[in-house]
Amino acid sequence: MLFKNDRARNSIKATLGTTGIYMLHNTNIQSFTMNNLPLIIERVAPLWSPPIGDERFKKFSVEYIVRNNIADNDYRFQLVDESGRFLAAAFFMRKGDRNCAEEWFTAASAPFPDNLKKASDMSRTYLTMMDERTFSLMDRTDIKLSLFVSIMPGTGSAILDSLCKQLSNEGWKHLYLWTDCECNWQWYETHGFTLVQKGVYEPFRHNGGAYETFIFKRALQ
Repeated sequence: MLFKNDRARNSIKATLGTTGIYMLHNTNIQSFTMNNLPLIIERVAPLWSPPIGDERFKKFSVEYIVRNNIADNDYRFQLVDESGRFLAAAFFMRKGDRNCAEEWFTAASAPFPDNLKKASDMSRTYLTMMDERTFSLMDRTDIKLSLFVSIMPGTGSAILDSLCKQLSNEGWKHLYLWTDCECNWQWYETHGFTLVQKGVYEPFRHNGGAYETFIFKRALQ
């Protein structure tokens, strides 16, 4: 595994520059704590909230997506500053890794009516399809970046670059990920990733047009 305990794993330098970019110093990469899950949900909710349902249903839907991307493994990391403030997180999956999202979904979806559950099923189908499509391109020497979130500008690149070095040291060959047109997919093209597959998910629409999907990979060796 990348790191063997819950103590601080990596030190990076940081200050808040005049451009508003959080320049790293005295920060630590640690095992992710689920206490910071609400911070991730709050961050991604504007992008991932469904167009239907009340605020409770929207939060439920976003939380499912987040939980679906956090595997039960040791590849769950967060970046915090010297005061313990959460700055960023990165989660990885190997082929065969599992999570507890479906068990959580069964319990948490109980209060919602059938029409909203049906809408959630569409999202679950999409997530499953894209995960399976990405894993089909990988072998046992590859690993997938399943979720990557930063709260402060600049901190996401820092945690990802640091963890990629650790993954390389472990012997992983490639880092894969999938994303879509609702996210800033162009960022990956300028940060060492190569587009390996582009598609369209017909059941969804984006700004009145096609809903495009993207699978990227980054060489680690």
